[in-house]
Amino acid sequence: MNLDFSAMNNGDFAGIASLLFLFFTGLTFLFSSEKKRPTLSDEISAVKEKPKVEKAPSLSWAERLSRGLSKSRSEVWGKVANILMSKSLDEESVEEIEELLYTADMSPNLVEELIEKYKKEAKDDVIDDEHFKTWTASFLKEKLDPVQREVHSEVFKYNPNDKKLKVFMIVGVNGAGKTTTIGKLATKLKNQGAKVVVGACDTFRAAAVEQLETWCKRAGVEMIKAKEGNDPSGVAYDTLAKAQSLEADYCLLDTAGRLHTKQNLMDELSKTKRVLSKLDSTAPQQVLLVVDSITGQNAIAQAEQFNKALSLTGLIFTKCDGSSKAGNAISIVDKLKVPITYIGVGEDVEDLEVFNTNEYLDALLS
Repeated sequence: MNLDFSAMNNGDFAGIASLLFLFFTGLTFLFSSEKKRPTLSDEISAVKEKPKVEKAPSLSWAERLSRGLSKSRSEVWGKVANILMSKSLDEESVEEIEELLYTADMSPNLVEELIEKYKKEAKDDVIDDEHFKTWTASFLKEKLDPVQREVHSEVFKYNPNDKKLKVFMIVGVNGAGKTTTIGKLATKLKNQGAKVVVGACDTFRAAAVEQLETWCKRAGVEMIKAKEGNDPSGVAYDTLAKAQSLEADYCLLDTAGRLHTKQNLMDELSKTKRVLSKLDSTAPQQVLLVVDSITGQNAIAQAEQFNKALSLTGLIFTKCDGSSKAGNAISIVDKLKVPITYIGVGEDVEDLEVFNTNEYLDALLS
């Protein structure tokens, strides 16, 4: 095909130039796109180089305890410290401090003693934050230490060299967190390497048995149960017999929650304890009362009645997370001379740990 350029006018040349411009522009875009298009290796590299979402590190026990007691620390002890540091210890400030300590569920005797200590110490020293913590920790430690020293903490943590079966009978009122606590204990001890057998002796509440069974299946521990309404003592007897036959390290017995004011129900717990002694004269080695820390002053009355019926060997304080209370723990230890064995600050297994006085006071006051 021959083109006669002489016949073309200026408009024709402009049209051809525009077409050529569009053509070459398109080619340039096409080639540049090809160069930028990622290859398979590019995509693989991008995936490898993509930053991973790191899982938040779990809190240490000290951090969990501090978090659990944060409200008590700020709403009770922090306010007491502010009163002591901001004004003289006159009648008005004493009344303010008393009110705060009562809201923390401390017994009247302990409140009176602590106020007297503040009055005595404040005469000779300028009150600052460090003095307050020292005085308060010293007072609380005097109340806890003589009793807590009697606790053989190694009993509550698995020791492969200790071959003796340890029977824990767990008691408490409805809603204290008894069944959940047993589930946590079974899981913790199993994770430490212990062989654990659990007895679902709360035969009056099917939900409690189902809840405990879920915990035991998850932990991989043996559980003994009976039909609803069966004799709780019989379940306890069968559980201990099974634990002995399996050469277990721990036998944990859940019991029916009950009001401490119902004497017939308390008598039934005493019967369960007697039945266990037929298989092992020393069983149960531990009778532990689960105490809900938000129960208040009523917790002291509960502990007194359970101790009268069963001779408690220890306390397990639960739900120390989000309440400004916790003084009842010190009051019960001081009054009954029964030590705290475990403390719980949440729902996870890691939120239950063997009680340590120094850790507790650090978290409460620091």
